[in-house]
Amino acid sequence: MSASTLNASGTTERSGGKVFNSFCVACHLHGVAGAPKLGNSADWLPRKEKGMPTLLKHAIEGLNAMPPKGMCSNCSDDEIQAAIQFMLDNS
Repeated sequence: MSASTLNASGTTERSGGKVFNSFCVACHLHGVAGAPKLGNSADWLPRKEKGMPTLLKHAIEGLNAMPPKGMCSNCSDDEIQAAIQFMLDNS
């Protein structure tokens, strides 16, 4: 998915990297409140094993200290999934 992809409402979708750097970075860079850290494969492996559907559900609904959509209330589900994939690809 690129930064120029249009979503169903006709607005431009943000890339996973852009969503991460705008929202997710606050917790996932340093592991705030137990968040898996970007670049730490040991943090991500047990989550990766649960599969994308579970990761996406947890990210959209919130889990433990993480609020729904990680504070990106205007992110589409596709943008949330792209951010998750960005973190998986970089861990």
